[in-house]
Amino acid sequence: MAKRKGFPPILCLVFLVFLQSRSCASCSGIPSNFNDVVLQATSLKITAGQVVTITATVPKDTTGAGVTWTSSAPPGIFAVTSVTVATYTAPNTVAAKFTVTVTATTLSTTISPPETASITITVNPPPPLKLKTTTLPNGVLGTLYAAGTQLQATGGVPPYQWTPAAGSFPNGLALNLDGTITGIPTATGVFNAFTVTVKDSETPPMTLTTTAGQLSITVTNLLSGNYAFEFSGFNVSGAVVVAGSFTADGVSKITGGVEDFNSDAPSTYKNQTFTGTYTINGNRGQLIFSSLAGSPTYDFAVDSKGLHGRIVEFDATGVRGSGELAQQDTATCGSQTMSGAGPLGADFVIGLTGAEGSFTGTTPGPFAVAGRFTAEVPASSSTPGNIDNGQVDASVPGIATITPGSFSGTFQTSAQAARCVMNVTQTIGNMTFSVYPITSTSGLLTEAFIVETDAVSQAAPFVSAGKLIHQTGYPFSNAIQSFTAASVGGLSGPVIPSGGSAYVPFAAVAQLQANGGGGFTLSLVENVAGTVGSALGAGALSANFGTGDSFGRVVTNLTLPVDPVFYVINTNEALCILENVSAPVLGIFEPQSTGDTKNPLFSASTVAGTLVQGTSAPATIALQNFSGSITLVNTTVTSGTVAGTQDLSTTGANTAGLAVSGTYALTASGTVDGSGTLSLTQAPPPPAFNGGFFIVSPTKAVMITTTAADTNPVLIILGQQADDFGVN
Repeated sequence: MAKRKGFPPILCLVFLVFLQSRSCASCSGIPSNFNDVVLQATSLKITAGQVVTITATVPKDTTGAGVTWTSSAPPGIFAVTSVTVATYTAPNTVAAKFTVTVTATTLSTTISPPETASITITVNPPPPLKLKTTTLPNGVLGTLYAAGTQLQATGGVPPYQWTPAAGSFPNGLALNLDGTITGIPTATGVFNAFTVTVKDSETPPMTLTTTAGQLSITVTNLLSGNYAFEFSGFNVSGAVVVAGSFTADGVSKITGGVEDFNSDAPSTYKNQTFTGTYTINGNRGQLIFSSLAGSPTYDFAVDSKGLHGRIVEFDATGVRGSGELAQQDTATCGSQTMSGAGPLGADFVIGLTGAEGSFTGTTPGPFAVAGRFTAEVPASSSTPGNIDNGQVDASVPGIATITPGSFSGTFQTSAQAARCVMNVTQTIGNMTFSVYPITSTSGLLTEAFIVETDAVSQAAPFVSAGKLIHQTGYPFSNAIQSFTAASVGGLSGPVIPSGGSAYVPFAAVAQLQANGGGGFTLSLVENVAGTVGSALGAGALSANFGTGDSFGRVVTNLTLPVDPVFYVINTNEALCILENVSAPVLGIFEPQSTGDTKNPLFSASTVAGTLVQGTSAPATIALQNFSGSITLVNTTVTSGTVAGTQDLSTTGANTAGLAVSGTYALTASGTVDGSGTLSLTQAPPPPAFNGGFFIVSPTKAVMITTTAADTNPVLIILGQQADDFGVN
């Protein structure tokens, strides 16, 4: 019988027991460190003041006895937290590198002989203290400084303490011990001369002081950046229109100004560059275009972010009027700015108001235009693009309302980067415009001011200004379906009342409530030369939309004296012109909202807060023009108080800093339709002002004058930028 080779079975069993006793993992899956003490540290390399936690694990210890701890007794603090955890805290001063050895020995009687393990921690001197912060956010005058701003350092031993060292820290701001900068800036300027000292937690502490100019905070006021503006008014010769753009440095200087000025007087058109200065206190201020003849001066008020505002002319040039101011997100205009990159081009609604001059074959007087067009993509950003698919409605003196007419032409980059040029052919004549961009999306112009640049003559008798707004939905399959809910509009312009022979100012605010099925109700409060009422009779009028074409033009079954035609801009947003002879009235309807999707009802708190206010462009020379700021505070669910300051410009004088106070309240239907009334007293006189308004949103309302015996009513915008159009 042959003998088997290898170990006998009994020897293998003995060998297996031996291997298990030595924590052999290769025979039965038992961990190789079964009898060992396993030490783990949160860090093996630390510096002054830092803490290490050491944890001991004994896999074979089923009794939970743990370990005993010892250390090499170095500088610092060694502490035993439990039979499985210990900590070592390095001293706050470490002059040279050293090591710490921590040893753990098992306590369990089931482990014999006891097992031990050691771990070595290296303690290094702290690295030099260095400033980590390289830039600081800019501040805005009168606005809480950027939350969470904190100076940062590296090296040394945290935590750090920060203190001002020398120089002037920005007025109104404070540096706290933890390095945070808090407060509200009270002065503008570039603050870079200050220094700060940071010290760490060593004993003695390491310190570092910044050098002058190493840190800088620029505090600007609300008017900072690139702005476009549009102004409409009158002088002794008649209508005046201006549009342009400039850069405000956030402190006091105006640079890079470009404007187009035009008026009824022949040969007065000017394209000119300018510089200037400005002042601002809170959200009210004054612009001075000092390099232009007569130093045109405008008082203004802007919203809390400096994005939108209202302006009135406030100088001795004899020009009176109102306008808009808007921060630009694009300060240049090329052909493809208007068309977009393609391939279909861009669609715009256009609104214009102005005046026709007195020449052979013309009838002087105010006019208005509303319509839309497509800006086709040009071959390049420097070549002209075509205007097509255009359609407009116009109300022209001496001519029955033109319904509708053609609109075509070209647009292109001008010699000045700030503006584009449009050459237009339409039913009432040929016109040339400058285009000043306001906003854009992905390189596509979405809103712009426009001003006519034809020198007034018999061949070009019109002077006008207005706005372009990007249209969504063209070509429309059913433009009526764009009206789905509530929208609010402000309308204004000169009208000749039935039986009258002269133009008088007209202003109205209205709410249009669409039912989604082609019907709507219209609530309208109007003022015709001091006669306040509703052209619709008592309450809201039920009516229907008529037809809507592919251009977004929508008519209704309403007739004179209120016969609106709408050009759809977007859902529940449309430009509106009245199809009334001798009534060039224009305005815009915008979506109405309470700002609360869960509560469709309005209250006095809906518009509570501080709102910029200003008049729309005047219908006649006799109208008052003002800009300012008012604060509404609700005291009940439907009423509250009003206080503010405004700058008033009339043909008689300019009056700055008028204090106003009073009350406001919703009407009986106001919780549903957002309508209300407002009453003010002013100091110095005029002593009283009454108005009727509709809330557009929590940040905007439109209002008209309802003051008794005031024959010159105005449309007033409360809140954010108004999409009103030209000489309304």
